[in-house]
Amino acid sequence: MCLRQVTMRQEPIDEPVAVRADFRGGAVTPIAFRLRGREHRVVRVNARWVDRVPRHPHFYFSVTAASGDVYQLQLQSADLLWWVDSVTLEG
Repeated sequence: MCLRQVTMRQEPIDEPVAVRADFRGGAVTPIAFRLRGREHRVVRVNARWVDRVPRHPHFYFSVTAASGDVYQLQLQSADLLWWVDSVTLEG
């Protein structure tokens, strides 16, 4: 049996992005986002959480893109701005 060690690295991004999202049944689900001119299709939402400390909540999503990279997206509800906080890459 051969075991391959997989190393992951997280890179901060902290940039605004355009996101296509589904708003249904009182929940929001990101579908795709455009970062630095390239579209990333979301194939899985891994986790979602809300930070209610600010006056207007911030909604966070850990999503896996079609490339296999895992991004952390943030929706700031006060102005409905989306951000990419970071990406986790293999290698």
